[in-house]
Amino acid sequence: MLWRFATLTGALPPEWERESVLGRALAVGLLAACSVAAQDTIYFERVFPGSIPDRFEVRLTVDGVATYSQDGEDSVDYEVGPQEAAPLFEWAAELGYFSKSVASKRRVASTGRKLLRYESGGQVRGEAVFDYTEDPAARELASWFVRLAETQQFLQTLERLYRFDRLGVDQALVSLESAFERDRIVAPPLLEPILNQIADQDRIVHVARARARGMLERIHASRSK
Repeated sequence: MLWRFATLTGALPPEWERESVLGRALAVGLLAACSVAAQDTIYFERVFPGSIPDRFEVRLTVDGVATYSQDGEDSVDYEVGPQEAAPLFEWAAELGYFSKSVASKRRVASTGRKLLRYESGGQVRGEAVFDYTEDPAARELASWFVRLAETQQFLQTLERLYRFDRLGVDQALVSLESAFERDRIVAPPLLEPILNQIADQDRIVHVARARARGMLERIHASRSK
């Protein structure tokens, strides 16, 4: 009966129209999901018992979305931006997308087991496992991901102190300033939301609010370089 209605009128019955719209929406969603999954991605993992955190992993897409998780906790997505991500993908290319070993046989103090993996089109293109490496590109890559984990630790600490121990915020900001000066912070804009909250909160001591505003100014200045 529905087929005869469509044939005679040239239009779809309301039931079919709703199903057609739903089908198109599902198709668009699936295509979008496939597009994200197919993006070139660098995966990094470090396992270092006794450190904070003991284990963390990051997936970084070529368009600058970093998915971070640590010690089995839920993952968090960050927009670090394609400009921040670009050098990492250049270093990956220099390393043949991790198709060869970068591990050094030199005996040094352990800094944790590290894994670099390159994924393209949903497939693993290469993988390198090492504790220590003398390859400059591999060192730069590992350093960026480790500093991202440190940045995440500062973010978590500031958010916790802001909620539960506002008297401790200033000391945490002193540590953040030191890390910023030592170039231990990557993608500084990730810290802007919590710094803005601290700067605008009347219940936080004046010196901490002033320090937060100073950090925001430094982040804005570094962005314009």
